[in-house]
Amino acid sequence: MEIRKQRNDDDGSNAGVVIPSSVSSRWPGRLAAVLGGILAAGLGTALHAHIWYLAGIGLPAGAIGAVLLATCIAVFVAVAARSVPLAALTGVVAYVLVGLTASFSAGGVIAAGVELDGAVPPVGVAGYVWVVGLAVGTVTAVAVSWWALRPPRRR
Repeated sequence: MEIRKQRNDDDGSNAGVVIPSSVSSRWPGRLAAVLGGILAAGLGTALHAHIWYLAGIGLPAGAIGAVLLATCIAVFVAVAARSVPLAALTGVVAYVLVGLTASFSAGGVIAAGVELDGAVPPVGVAGYVWVVGLAVGTVTAVAVSWWALRPPRRR
């Protein structure tokens, strides 16, 4: 969106006129959303398997950090481009890339269904937190972006 000033005929003051963006000016935002999704998927996947052990209990700190990182990237892209749907696009790109990475990687990437002494290992929990958290983080990023970009209330 672009705001231009023009003379108001009624009282001679300058009034702002909002001019919608052209289609070609939306491509940088879309490109930023795709690149943000790639960045979130790559960094989040590398980070999610870090486990902190406190008193013998494995906490998926890396997965929580990865979800927060992906959410922040999506919000940043949407607010910078002033477009809420770009937060969703960023999250969808990240989610698709995480799914493709899990599907086509050699070896046991996902520890789903693996149990050690009747419990899911901490790395398996971290994987679940990363995959489910990425979806929740995307919805959260859309909500936060909408809140940040909403028009101010009139009083």
